[in-house]
Amino acid sequence: MRRRAKQSSAARRNSPLRSESGVSIAEVLIALVIFSTALLGVVGTAARVGGMVNSSHVRLRAGSVAQQQIEELLTQPYAQVKAGSVTRGGVDLRWTVAETTWAKEVLLVYEYNIPGHVRADTLSFARIRRI
Repeated sequence: MRRRAKQSSAARRNSPLRSESGVSIAEVLIALVIFSTALLGVVGTAARVGGMVNSSHVRLRAGSVAQQQIEELLTQPYAQVKAGSVTRGGVDLRWTVAETTWAKEVLLVYEYNIPGHVRADTLSFARIRRI
């Protein structure tokens, strides 16, 4: 067996085969940029989802207020069902009544605020005349 000759410590430091341990500052900076970009995407998505959940909650509450108004109109005697408007819980309700031969058709428009704009939705029903 042949023995390898010992290299001097200076030769070992300058050897191209020497493995380096650790990471350079450039690698750390690149990793930091990639991580920051991914984090900004996640934060932006979370904010958007939060806004969507909030607007869904507002819309559901406004729909519930409108449904309560319809139920109130349905409990009134047929002759007393007339057009009108009211504001309840921050929801503006307006309804019109069109009378036909056999029924009163009611169209209810309700408006409510979603952060950034006002939204309007409609519900309709017919109140059948008793003969």
